[in-house]
Amino acid sequence: MEAVRQALGEERLSFMAASYGGVPMAAYARLFPQRIRAMYVDGVVNQTLGWHRVSGTTSPFERAFARFTRWCADTAACALHGEDAGAVWRALTWKADREPIRVTSQQFGEGQLTGWHLRSFGFLGDPGPGNSRWLAFADAVDKARRGDGSGFADFALGNARVWAMPGALAMTCGDDRGYRGFAQLRKHSRQARKLSPNFGGAAFDSLGCAGWPLPVANRARPLPVRGLPPALGAGSTWGDYVLTRRFTDMIPGSVTVAYDGPGHVMYLSGKKCPIRHATTYLTDLELPAPGTVCPAE
Repeated sequence: MEAVRQALGEERLSFMAASYGGVPMAAYARLFPQRIRAMYVDGVVNQTLGWHRVSGTTSPFERAFARFTRWCADTAACALHGEDAGAVWRALTWKADREPIRVTSQQFGEGQLTGWHLRSFGFLGDPGPGNSRWLAFADAVDKARRGDGSGFADFALGNARVWAMPGALAMTCGDDRGYRGFAQLRKHSRQARKLSPNFGGAAFDSLGCAGWPLPVANRARPLPVRGLPPALGAGSTWGDYVLTRRFTDMIPGSVTVAYDGPGHVMYLSGKKCPIRHATTYLTDLELPAPGTVCPAE
């Protein structure tokens, strides 16, 4: 990015960082704080605190799952209606860790789904239009407990393959994402399971860094904020608002807009209210009032 800035002849750059983009955003801010005009961060993770702090923040997923179980209890169309949906899910993942479910994906071929696959890639906190994603999830859980994991096959096997690709590993492992030995993996897994009984365990984007042969280029460490402009953040109260707020709270004068609904990366998801605030900030450097909340659309 600094090479791009120099090539353009621009004195300063304005950044829009989403999701994992918060990591290179922080790296650039650490190296070239005087070259930043504005920072809009949307659903970002805050690597500067240390990855154990990031991976330990599982409560948003748990809260979304609690919403799902309440919805299922009240919705006759839910395939798990009339049962304890949370207990069914935990029993499924526990059993799959011991007896993986064999599946065949048209796109990814034959494979096995363990409880780790299901906890890492099975549930989406956003219910989708007309609760379509939650209806599909409940149906997939119901089939999987009967030995048919087809409802999870494409998404779980596809994501597992993506996060094992060399390009993904070079990014995450170079950003100090991996475990520094089995003892640390076991400790973090136990902590994650305690914080998140439904989804806790070894982080999928850290396991691949075991034995990574190259030195870590971007270690997790505090971000010096002197010289940085106030940032604007945005995040969903259902999930990534807390993570984004952890980033913006480091920088004096920053504001984080709360989107009171589900989703991840508000700007790219087309959420009009967060987009309006982001546009005003990036254009005129005008921040909304602290505590601003955008209603769900």
